[in-house]
Amino acid sequence: MTKEADSVEQKSMSTGVKVGIGFGIAVGVAAIASFVIFRMLNRIKVEGLENIPAGHQNVLYCLNHTSLLDNFAFETTVYMPKLLFEPEYLPVNLADRKNFFGDPQSRKLKDRVLRILGKHFFSHLRAYPVDRNRGDLEQVDKWIELLKDNIVVVFPEGTRTRSGKMGRGKPGVGKMIYMARPTVIPVRMSGVNDILAVGKIIPRAFQTVNIIIGKPVQLDDLLDRPLPEDLQQQKAFFAEISDRVVDVIKSLKPQKT
Repeated sequence: MTKEADSVEQKSMSTGVKVGIGFGIAVGVAAIASFVIFRMLNRIKVEGLENIPAGHQNVLYCLNHTSLLDNFAFETTVYMPKLLFEPEYLPVNLADRKNFFGDPQSRKLKDRVLRILGKHFFSHLRAYPVDRNRGDLEQVDKWIELLKDNIVVVFPEGTRTRSGKMGRGKPGVGKMIYMARPTVIPVRMSGVNDILAVGKIIPRAFQTVNIIIGKPVQLDDLLDRPLPEDLQQQKAFFAEISDRVVDVIKSLKPQKT
């Protein structure tokens, strides 16, 4: 990892929201972009707002993942304009480094631009760079520390679906849940991929986004189990926790009207 990438990670690792000019500009741009994309050009429907926790510590939102706009659509819908007056409610986003911060080893123009955006824009929106292709669970320890004092948004599948179906849960999310014992809120989203599908860069208009926020996931039967000593068994156990959350997300359906 380069010194620049390490600096971005340390900045994103902060457990508190640093309110300043950079924060104000980033949140302002995000608010305007959200209004244009999801209110003017498209339509958004939300169910389950009563399931949003009142606090802003140790809350983990688990979303299905179909588009780069998923967390943007969810957070601005649920916490805007609240976070303009209470910035501590701005969630931490576990964001793929290469998609939001650029490949630190690449000299391509795309990655250079993303490195600038990551440092001066996404980091102010509390995006935390994640190396998705790392197979170890060591980086999860940093996520756990972030989660204890913040709202965190994560995708249990780890990556965007290409088929439209949800994949298996990743062990890292299960480890977060087991170690931090957060309030886990499942969220099912649809229609965001119609606005910005995988591989697209220009958002489409006249689409409808549906967001269903479920009740906190009950995981006591899993969390009460002792942690296996064998590392491979631990990984399988954490994946089982994550899969349980994925199953709950899948079960969320729109209310009949």
